[in-house]
Formats: sequence, structure tokens, C-alpha cells
Amino acid sequence: MTFYVKYLIISLFFLIAGISLFIFMDLTGFSVLIFAISMLSVIGLTYILYKNSIEEPLNKLTVITKSISFAKTTDKFNNYEEKIQNLEKVLKELTDMKPNISDPNLYSLTGALINVVKEFITELSTAKTFKINRNEFLGNVSHELRTPIFAIQLSLETLIDGAIKDDSVNMDFLKKALSHTYRLSELSSDLISISRFETGVKLSKRYIEINGLINEVINSLKDIALSKNLKVDFSEKVKDSERVFCDADTMKQVMTNLIDNSIKYTPSGGVITVSTRPVDKAVEISVSDSGMGIPESDLPRIFERFYRVEKNRSREMGGSGLGLSIVKHILELHNTKIKVESKIGEGTRFYFTLPV
Repeated sequence: MTFYVKYLIISLFFLIAGISLFIFMDLTGFSVLIFAISMLSVIGLTYILYKNSIEEPLNKLTVITKSISFAKTTDKFNNYEEKIQNLEKVLKELTDMKPNISDPNLYSLTGALINVVKEFITELSTAKTFKINRNEFLGNVSHELRTPIFAIQLSLETLIDGAIKDDSVNMDFLKKALSHTYRLSELSSDLISISRFETGVKLSKRYIEINGLINEVINSLKDIALSKNLKVDFSEKVKDSERVFCDADTMKQVMTNLIDNSIKYTPSGGVITVSTRPVDKAVEISVSDSGMGIPESDLPRIFERFYRVEKNRSREMGGSGLGLSIVKHILELHNTKIKVESKIGEGTRFYFTLPV
């Protein structure tokens, strides 16, 4: 029911009541004039009160709706802070205005607008976070690519400038260039992998013997561990026939990344222990090392893309900086989570569970 219809009904009510009173009191002369003025005053006062309770909030809501519409239709990937602040002011104004609205329709409309503004603030905040993460990711990729490319370029330029004829150094420069091509290859492979996993690639899950899979991964990394004088132990506390439900290929990648990570950060003479043990209709799989450990303040961030606890030292040890992030995404696709425990100077333990 519109404002004008409601106002007309109320005015008619007072007019009929007035006429009835007029007939009942049999007013004449000057009394009629006084009565007429009084009736007009009552009707006018009714209009003003109703106007203030309906029209003023309605006008405010119209202005607010236009401001929300403008914010929605303009480029939401720019001026995040300004738009969020403006919408928060709108939200406060709507919240403050709502208790003073007497019309039930406008009251409901205000409540709906409050919900719209809250949703849009959330949407803008999410878009802001996405843009920040995207820019940070692109910056990290550029940096990670630039480092090996520059090293390859420097080695080749040195060889071209005459080092190619010097048998005492030419092979060293060629090996340096080759090692950095390996790093580029690993980085591009990991970038492709994390892109697939972040977009929710479909896995081919089936029941596999977990001990056999882990032994296969350990054997593939044995030479790397031996080159650093590291011992890799496998503590099997579940039967060799124990089967878990997972995607075999991606689970090999998880185990490879975790064990390889421990090899990188464990000093010569250290021990890496891989273990499996039964827990509540699942198998817990863990990789522990006697390495340098991770500061507690860094633990929440180690699964972020390109995050390095000690940036310079980490790059010297190789790797793309994506290994643990890939582990996290693969295990999330398996509806499980990677967990970590670490103490400085004592080592680090990564563990997760898979259903049997």
C-alpha cells in the first residue's frame, strides 16, 4: 500500500469522524469555523507525522540504493579501501535508521538492504585479497624465473667471452648453466602442478598399499640422501598389505616433496624418519628429520606459495618454493590436512592421515 493511499485513508477517517461529531454537536456559526480549522489542523498534522515516518526514510533509502548500485556497477577491482569505507558508512546509517521506521514494508526493505550491503562488503574484501595474492604470486614467479635465467646468461656470456677455450673452467660454467636449467624445469613443472591442484583437478582414487608406495619414493631419493651423508629410515607400524584410499600419482608427489624437503634442510650426518601407524580407521603417515627446525612464528606460513623461512639460504639449497604448497593442495583434494611440529635445533615433523 503506497504512502498516498494510506494518507488518504487516514484523512478520510478523521473527516468522517469530524462530520459525525459536527452532526452530533449541531455546531453553528463561529463554532463551525473553529471546528473546520481544528479538523484541517489534525489532518495537516497527520500528514506531517506520516510524511516524516515514511517519506523521509524512503528518500534516504533511495539515495542509499543509488550509492550501492554505483558501487556494484563500477570496476570492483579498484579503490577497494574507498568503496569498503563508503559501504561501511552506508551500513551504519541503515542500521541506525532501521529501529525508527514504523512502516513494516520499509522496515523489511531496510533489513534487505542491510544484508545486500554486508554481502557486497564481503565480496569487495574477497576481491581485494585475491588481487593482493595475485600480484604477490606474479612478483614471486618473476623473481624465481629471473634468478636462474640470469645465472644461465652469465655463464654463457663468460664462455663466449673466451672461457670456452680454457679447459680449466669451461666445464664448470657449462655445469652451472645446466644446473640452472634443471631449476627452471622444476619451477615450470611445479607451477603447472599447483595451477592444476588449485583449480580442483579430478583425482583417480583407489585402494593402494601405502608401505609399497613409500618404499618406492624412498628408493628414488636414496642417492640424493647418500650424497649428503643422510640416513633415511622407514618405520612401518602397519601391515604391508594395509591399503589406503588415495590417488597414487599425487600421493607419490606428496611423499617426494616431504622427503626431499627434509633432505634439503637436514645437515650432513642427520637422520630422516618416515613412518606409518594405524589411527581410527585411518593410517597416519609422517616424515621427521633432525634438521635445523622452523621458528614458531613461521609455521603458519610455510605452506604458502614461495614462502621461505630463510630466503637466501633456501634459494641456495634449490627448489621452487612451491613444494609444501603443492602438498597442502593435494591433501586438501583428499579431504585431509597436512600438519607440522617443529623445534629449533631439533628438527621438524610433517604428518597427515588417509582413510583405510
